[in-house]
Amino acid sequence: MPKLKESDEEQKNRLTRAYIAKNMELYGLSDEQIAVKLRCTKRTFQNKKKRPETFTLGELRKLCIVIKLNDEEKSLIL
Repeated sequence: MPKLKESDEEQKNRLTRAYIAKNMELYGLSDEQIAVKLRCTKRTFQNKKKRPETFTLGELRKLCIVIKLNDEEKSLIL
């Protein structure tokens, strides 16, 4: 069977995961440090990181501040 074209939502989720991973690595942030700032457990953050569509808008806004996303990156994931 031919491979199906990835949906817009899947592309956006992959982009969001990539920006989170890149900035966490860049600023030396751990899952636990971010979870504390988002006021959730480490495991909850890890699950949301795998499935970014489960983040609430408020959590995404806090996350953008914590991992220091620039305006262009913010506009692409929000």
